[in-house]
Amino acid sequence: MSPSLEHPYAVLNASGYRSVRILQLTDFHSDKGDEPAEQTYADVRAIVDHTQPSLLAVTGDIWCCDDDAERAPFVMRRDLAFVESLGVPWAFTPGNHDHPDTVAEALARSAASLGASLPLGNGDGDYRVEVQAEGVACWDIFFLNSRARSLAQEDVAWLEHESNRLQLLRGRAIPAIAYFHIPLKQYESARLDGRARGYAQEEVLYWDDDGTLFDGIRRAGNVRACFVGHSHANDFWFEEDGIVLSYGRAAGHGGYGADRLRKGATLVEIDTASARFDFVTVFADGSRWSAD
Repeated sequence: MSPSLEHPYAVLNASGYRSVRILQLTDFHSDKGDEPAEQTYADVRAIVDHTQPSLLAVTGDIWCCDDDAERAPFVMRRDLAFVESLGVPWAFTPGNHDHPDTVAEALARSAASLGASLPLGNGDGDYRVEVQAEGVACWDIFFLNSRARSLAQEDVAWLEHESNRLQLLRGRAIPAIAYFHIPLKQYESARLDGRARGYAQEEVLYWDDDGTLFDGIRRAGNVRACFVGHSHANDFWFEEDGIVLSYGRAAGHGGYGADRLRKGATLVEIDTASARFDFVTVFADGSRWSAD
């Protein structure tokens, strides 16, 4: 299964496959030293071998270096070379710790890479990957840029507009998933009121979201789930107005939280013939965990 570069957007060809597996990789924090970075790489490579994903969703705080502009390009290029070495189509959205001066190069590298999904969208880091089965679109995978503080209204407005445009163009709505780094305010509400299923071990830092960003995601009408990173000691999910809001498990041994939550990744499997999907936390030894 590989991306097609014959369209002005990324197409993941799933013809002949009943399902597509998307592996979310988040929060490497590989600027914290060679040893933890190598441990992260070893874990991720083992997880990829076990899960055989169709697409990698790389959701930020990977090389970081937000306080080291001089070193940031080197660490970014090292990390992205590792991602490319996995031999799986990949798509990237930045985290708040990824040095802002490196993000444009990272997105351009993703576009140019033979094994990468093509990040074209609104030109501001928001784009989509279209999953096709037998030449027909069956899912949209959105990647949104939450920058240093949160998604902006413009990012959510683009998702809503693009979803509406595609529905008119196709004559039907198809299901979608959205990936971004910084959680929405609703995550903290769910943690506080007991709706969170799984590990809710730290405050959710949603920062500039006043709670209205979710409104545009809901109005889009096609988004079935959102997956985020950012909070290393959290791995929980809940439903908000019928939409699954979930964390991805932090992978990086350079980041905090290993004393509270085992490092891993999150595997999403989407059904190419319906709006059904499943997700599970996966680990380097092949084991899995889910909060039912």
